[in-house]
Amino acid sequence: MSLIIFLIMPVLLSPNWIAEGYISRKNYVTSAEEKMILLEKDRKLIILLNSYAVELQDKINVLRGIAKEFKKPLEEARGREEEYLSNPINRLTLLRQMHEDWEPVEKFMQQPVGQAQIESIMNIHKGLPMQDDLNEANHALFRIIQAYGLEPKDVARGLVDGVQYRGNLSASNCYAMGKFSFKAGNYQMASEWLSVAKDLLMEQTRKYHEVIGVTNMDITLLLARSLIANGNINIARDMLMDDSILSETGNALSLHFIRNSPKPTINVESWESAGTFNDLCRSASRRQSNETKPSRLHCRNNTTTSPFLKLAPFRMEELSLDPYIMLYHNVLSDPEIEKLEQMSGPFLERTRVFLAENGTEQIAPSRSADGVWLPHLETKPEDLEILSRIERRIGDITGLNMGTGGKMQFLKYGFGGHFVPHHDYFDSKTSFLEMAGDRIATVLFYLNNVEHGGATAFPKINLAVPTQKGSALFWHNLDGESYDYDKRTFHGACPLISGNKLVMTRWIYELDQMFLLPTIHPPRSRNFSRTIRNQV
Repeated sequence: MSLIIFLIMPVLLSPNWIAEGYISRKNYVTSAEEKMILLEKDRKLIILLNSYAVELQDKINVLRGIAKEFKKPLEEARGREEEYLSNPINRLTLLRQMHEDWEPVEKFMQQPVGQAQIESIMNIHKGLPMQDDLNEANHALFRIIQAYGLEPKDVARGLVDGVQYRGNLSASNCYAMGKFSFKAGNYQMASEWLSVAKDLLMEQTRKYHEVIGVTNMDITLLLARSLIANGNINIARDMLMDDSILSETGNALSLHFIRNSPKPTINVESWESAGTFNDLCRSASRRQSNETKPSRLHCRNNTTTSPFLKLAPFRMEELSLDPYIMLYHNVLSDPEIEKLEQMSGPFLERTRVFLAENGTEQIAPSRSADGVWLPHLETKPEDLEILSRIERRIGDITGLNMGTGGKMQFLKYGFGGHFVPHHDYFDSKTSFLEMAGDRIATVLFYLNNVEHGGATAFPKINLAVPTQKGSALFWHNLDGESYDYDKRTFHGACPLISGNKLVMTRWIYELDQMFLLPTIHPPRSRNFSRTIRNQV
């Protein structure tokens, strides 16, 4: 690959991932490392809180002891006050105590308690998650529930897609999910979450929620708004009128909510074929993994796309012939995968999405993952050799020329990590695409076995491919005969429920194949005149 191509390529393919507003933010949602740090901060905060409570209790114990001593003379005088005060000793004791003892007690009461702990908590608080982080976490769970068709009441008790996880959600957590769903305009889901929150609030410690700031009134009012927005007016009105505090104003509140319909304030992604995509995600998940599997047309050893494969063939499964989609097994070894993780880990940043309509790259809710382009500037010589070996292997299994776009994208998906269905081709005009052409093919390496979720789904051909460590999914994005865009390659990454998902992608470009795979038919929906003219 020429130096000019290497320098031009990052205009499109090597994004500056850190968007404005994310430069100083920790990635608490998708980064396992940051979540471990957050867990350690939580431990420190709890230790500080307990330490504060101990100091506070010590002060309380001292004050109770003083009060007990002060109370002794009063107990002795009860019922015989005149006789008690006629005693000169008791009279002196009372006067001295009232004059001398209460002033130091007042000063002791005014002394602050646990200032060191409060200061430490305030310092830690500066690095805790912000509202945007909470919204992102809520969005991740919201996405999982939609994709896998889950019930909030089941998720709240730890039952997720047929798998019982340890732990459950509190009333505060359910209330947060209810608020997010309401702001996202999904009033049915908001009603379900808030109903669960209302039930849990009755079971959990009242004082705790009063301090945290979640009250039955808050939940009831938002639940009523959600029910009315979802068309359940009578249920909402009855609930408000049955409330001991709101009963007299229940009808008026209902009318107010009816007249003031809410408008979504949080944008959640939507896409074509969403129903089919979600069905495929469900079919490939752990709950139904033994019921619905990808249709394997044929399994054989590939010995034809490269002379090298006659000596060392790769086992391949034909998942689809039209469009052409193959799954190659045992393409990467465990040591190679380990090296890829090592050279990528310290450099992972939030990935961006290329927006064809304005030619920009942005962090967007349509994709949640961390990534890095390989090789990067700090890649070691021995790691460059590993990447070169993988690059040659890609050429062997695909039979395509690999001249342009020699970087691979390493991606790490965390909780709720996903990529909405999309096409890998750009169908756009940029300086790089004018030089290299569009993405004719994609090779997607699976670098680990995912615990739950995370399959690759092609909704237009009803195909879902679960992750398999060391395998490589290969497909053509363009029609092999005319180089027209193959819209059937519309695909996405199903939301990840548990664990991490590691993948690496290499895109292959069409103009490198000009003499290897010439077109048989003229393109039906593309205009190559400008691209070809620039190559002459």
